[in-house]
Amino acid sequence: MPAKFEAFGVKFLYPDNWNVAPRTEEEGDDGVTLEMPSGGFLSIEQDYDGSLAEEVIEEVGESISSEYGELERERLSLPGAKSDETCVDFRFYCLDLLVVSRLVLLTTKSASLVIQIQAEIRDFETNEPVFAAILQQIRSC
Repeated sequence: MPAKFEAFGVKFLYPDNWNVAPRTEEEGDDGVTLEMPSGGFLSIEQDYDGSLAEEVIEEVGESISSEYGELERERLSLPGAKSDETCVDFRFYCLDLLVVSRLVLLTTKSASLVIQIQAEIRDFETNEPVFAAILQQIRSC
């Protein structure tokens, strides 16, 4: 049976073998990170500061690049995406493994969200239908 997340105006079902990562006080209650058993994660944060999509994309890209070096970037149009939704895939190597980090910026009725989904490419591709289902649930909030 799937687990249910519901907080800060967002709700969705997710696999029950994913774990909610603990958050520090500095991170607050306006986000969540779900850890996959294979080591990937899905993170959702409310975007309170009103940053422009391009600024958020650059920040995330610079952060990944500073940690892992060379970085590929590709803009995507996901099925079911709203017209104002932005999606970028970052690809980089970590310990000889190709990692995909998908950044999705979208607005629901109650919040502007920054969603990051990251996993080694094989795990990413295996779980992509799950990611798509979660995004679709979030879009309808």
